[in-house]
Amino acid sequence: MAEMRLLYFIPTLLNHGGMERVLTSKVNYLVDKMGYRITIVTTDQMSRGCYFSLSEKVDLIHLDLDFNSHFEKALILKYFSHQLKMIKYKKEVQKLVDIIKPDILISLGGKEIDFIYKLKTNAAIVCEMHFSMNIRTQFLVSRKRGLLWTVLGNIRTNQLKNTTKKVDKLIVLTNQDKNQWGKTHQNVLHIPNPATFEVRKRENEDYKTVISVGRLDPQKGYSMLIDTWVRVQEKHPEWILNIFGTGDLKEQLEGKINALGLKGNINSKGKSDEIENEYLKSSFFVMSSLYEGLPMVLLESMSCGLPVVSFDCEWGPREIITNGYNGFLVETGDVNQLADKICQMIENPELRTTMSLNALEVAKKYDISIVMKKWDALFKELKNSNVSA
Repeated sequence: MAEMRLLYFIPTLLNHGGMERVLTSKVNYLVDKMGYRITIVTTDQMSRGCYFSLSEKVDLIHLDLDFNSHFEKALILKYFSHQLKMIKYKKEVQKLVDIIKPDILISLGGKEIDFIYKLKTNAAIVCEMHFSMNIRTQFLVSRKRGLLWTVLGNIRTNQLKNTTKKVDKLIVLTNQDKNQWGKTHQNVLHIPNPATFEVRKRENEDYKTVISVGRLDPQKGYSMLIDTWVRVQEKHPEWILNIFGTGDLKEQLEGKINALGLKGNINSKGKSDEIENEYLKSSFFVMSSLYEGLPMVLLESMSCGLPVVSFDCEWGPREIITNGYNGFLVETGDVNQLADKICQMIENPELRTTMSLNALEVAKKYDISIVMKKWDALFKELKNSNVSA
């Protein structure tokens, strides 16, 4: 088969989030191990660096449209600014498609999903959805209060449902997502994220440290996790919670930690370039997200042998965590239950050890070599279908 050419779209590779880590790991594997030719297009990079190491064989094109610059504008100004940038974005993408002539276009569910199916191209079109179906509603209502934002979020969610019906394949990360999307879509395929860390057992399991990793934004529910820790430290003041991540809520969350007298019990550590070592120096992982896709932090932490206590948010955690086997699932938003399960994990070292071994076994199922065989098979199938069409 002739060389396969892929064109990926992502807002930026500057961030240290799960989506950026996954994309980087996957394209590195495809170009270095499988001989693919890959170009990544960004809209909001606004800098030439990438947080995660990217193979020199991958081509990068930065359009610098800066969609984020109008996010805080008044609604009507935001709308018109957004529409103008979308017109420019579509024109620039069409030019790239005409030059590169890719076999497959892959959107990670960003703004290009609204027009990618309208492009003049023979390429197959794939949407790789890293969040649940109602992500657009969740995104708005977690940041803006009121009926207007709920209505707008629902409108945007319906737009997403309609546009994703028009791509050749909609890739979702969990079986729950597949079942949900499958009620309205005929093009759904489940391929999970790969684990990006090599599975390795911790040398010491006696750390009195709990770790959480994620952006400091409303989605991750860190304000509730801080409330949870009030209850945890009353029983176990010697245990420490380390939160790794950066974001808009950093000052607000640190202020809350100080106001509750939890400084030292909770440490806001910022981002770490050696997060794998931080997992290995922790006893278990806690996640308080209000919504997720297939959270990379769960795969990363389990690859390091960490059991997990997590809100059972849509949809990712229940795909990876079997309640009582490799962690605990808690009703989303139930701070008391979250505190109870954290305390149960703290008070039962033998349970932690058993769950740690189970976590390692679960992580092995997400080895990158296994996952990328599925992507390779899909890409070849789509290319062959287009050639024979």
